[in-house]
Amino acid sequence: MTPAPQTTWFLTGATGFLGKVVLEQLLRRRDELGVERIYVLVRPRRGVSASQRLEDEVVRSPCLSTLSPGWRGLVEVIDGDLTDEALGLNVRDRGALAAVTHVVHCAASVSFDLPVQEAAQANIHATLHLLQLAKELPRLARFVYVSTAYVTPHPGAVPIREELVRLPVPARELLDRIEAGGSDQSMLSITGHPNTYTLTKCLTEHLVAEGRGTVPVSIVRPSIISASRAAPFPGWIDSNAGFGAFVALIGLGHLRAVIGDPSARLDLIPVDDVSDQVLHAALRDQESLSIRHAVVGLRGAARVGECWEIVARWFAAHPTERRPAQGYLGRSTLRFRLADWWHHRVPLTLGTLMAPARRRQARKLVARLDHLNTVFPYFTTQSFDFRASYPLATGPTGHAYVRTICRGVYRHLLRRDEREWVLAGRAHGGHNGDMRWVLDQPRGNLWVRAASWIVTKVLRRIVDSVTVDLLSFERVRAQMPTDAAIVLVPSHRSYLDFILCSYLAFARPDLGIPIPHIAATMEFGRIPILGRVLQALHAFYLRRGTGMEDPDLTRRVHALMDRGAALEFFVEGARSRTRAFLPPKRGLLRCLQATGRRVSLIPIAISYDRLPEEAAMAAELSGGPKPAMRLSALLVWFVRAMRGKVALGRVHIAAGAVLSLDPRSDVHATADAIIAELRGQMAVTDYHIRAYLAQHPLRGHDVATVQRALAARGCRVLSSPLPLDPQMDPHIAATLGEHFLWALEPSGRETQQALDRAG
Repeated sequence: MTPAPQTTWFLTGATGFLGKVVLEQLLRRRDELGVERIYVLVRPRRGVSASQRLEDEVVRSPCLSTLSPGWRGLVEVIDGDLTDEALGLNVRDRGALAAVTHVVHCAASVSFDLPVQEAAQANIHATLHLLQLAKELPRLARFVYVSTAYVTPHPGAVPIREELVRLPVPARELLDRIEAGGSDQSMLSITGHPNTYTLTKCLTEHLVAEGRGTVPVSIVRPSIISASRAAPFPGWIDSNAGFGAFVALIGLGHLRAVIGDPSARLDLIPVDDVSDQVLHAALRDQESLSIRHAVVGLRGAARVGECWEIVARWFAAHPTERRPAQGYLGRSTLRFRLADWWHHRVPLTLGTLMAPARRRQARKLVARLDHLNTVFPYFTTQSFDFRASYPLATGPTGHAYVRTICRGVYRHLLRRDEREWVLAGRAHGGHNGDMRWVLDQPRGNLWVRAASWIVTKVLRRIVDSVTVDLLSFERVRAQMPTDAAIVLVPSHRSYLDFILCSYLAFARPDLGIPIPHIAATMEFGRIPILGRVLQALHAFYLRRGTGMEDPDLTRRVHALMDRGAALEFFVEGARSRTRAFLPPKRGLLRCLQATGRRVSLIPIAISYDRLPEEAAMAAELSGGPKPAMRLSALLVWFVRAMRGKVALGRVHIAAGAVLSLDPRSDVHATADAIIAELRGQMAVTDYHIRAYLAQHPLRGHDVATVQRALAARGCRVLSSPLPLDPQMDPHIAATLGEHFLWALEPSGRETQQALDRAG
């Protein structure tokens, strides 16, 4: 295999969205592309040096986090300023750049409403200054300029081709008029451009083409750049400009009235596809002047109305602040102004009356909403028929890609984590009315809906948050065969376990988990009133510890499965008092196997900072008897909870891999596999570590060293705001070690055993 020719690159805009991805791709493909060195031009800003900006904004960016080690030595920062005619370069840097073979110019001002003189300085003069440097580079093979597909004023139904835009006045004369003080409106009226960004980008193309001399030039025109399709990973985005701003504000529930044509098509292009086109142009173009569109095209573009619906639906399932709502989408008419007033200004005004300290924040939000509905209608009310010579890489376009953008905005712009989606608790943003939310859910009988309403209120009182690893449940949904019965197999640490799985299934029907029928011990059935209520909530009772098959239970399980109902049972049998996993019980697994059906077992790990039954468990751990179940005890606890006297901290729910059970399965191996999945998904919070170490210090270990040990084992530590309780029973504190001592082998386990012997 012939080695690739050695290449040296000079990149501008590396601190920007597209520039980071171009840099990442150059580094990821460095062997294939023969990359010897990459120089990046960075301007110092507000007292921060160019080198420090590169470290802070680029090196530490998640965009480059997946690269193999050793890449940093290939990148050298150049301190400079594109608006300076000499680029602010010193003699040493100019000498180093003599080795450059490819210049890629990604830097630009992406503000649509800059005064035309400022836009010309940022977009036209900066590019011409760089082109002048390019003429002085003896080894230069290609100069790539990133423009925009919207340099052509909207021509109606006429296709937009890869050619320079026809101007009524020569570009140089238009630039002279701008420098002579031409107003924004007068300059835009000459060419028909909607804003100073597209105008100055158009003029730059002409001036580069006219002034390139012998420099081979490629102009790449992307449409609306958004989250990555595949590289560095699906959904990467760090720019809240353009469509990202729309998605974020719709997702936050703030943007509810939009000027746009529902049938217009939005040409949304993944940033990594643009990067592919940039590098392809740099290495493959042969013409002295080449122009290429980096676009999806009309066939692959989603309609504006579809985009809004997809975004609203996605964020309704991943709520952040206010629940998304589609108030108005249409032309700028009186109806829009009324909708804007009702959906935007009235709620924000009322909000500032309730919380005057947020007045400034509300004003900024109104200004941002107004900005979107001022500068973007040009793109949301018209379809652009871009024609491209170079096809995109295969991947999600249209609807699928809009969902990828939603996921990227949620994670990278809104700083939310799908592995820690908030289901309930004080950290939950609310449902815009708990009762309305309960009634709007697509399933659940009256008892289930009433219980869900009560549970929502109680959880808001007793926990900081109930978080869910949504990605684990999405993997479950992808793994489940369509013809198998569904059985949930949660860990068992608290009576809340009975509630939380059903509550999650009720709140998130999109996860594909039915509200289960729960196998409960007969003790619950004997509690007056509560036993009947639990039956209405899908509980059925069984006798444990008989050592014999219960024919009545077998009949009920078979009947439920024949009806297509999902089941839930606790493979550990009783609750674990020590947080350690108990040996699995196999009776219900055999009962399921006896049906002859294929069963999908879904392990669900539920971990708690503190448990509601902590006091009773402390007594049992001290040698006391197990307390009898009484309705009065539950009512007392409920009153304490509603009075704010119960603080459990954080609860986390995660699903393990789906396990299959059929008549040929080894029940013993299946039971052990369930426990292994539950153990692997059980969460660790910093509260577990802090509370354990406060009463059981480990020599050589503090919270930070334990977290590093867990990270070395590939385990995340979730944060919890729960403060330490100086009155916590030492037996309870000791049980918290079950969450993390395994990572400290052998020292942690030996220390725990020594403590047990001493206790």
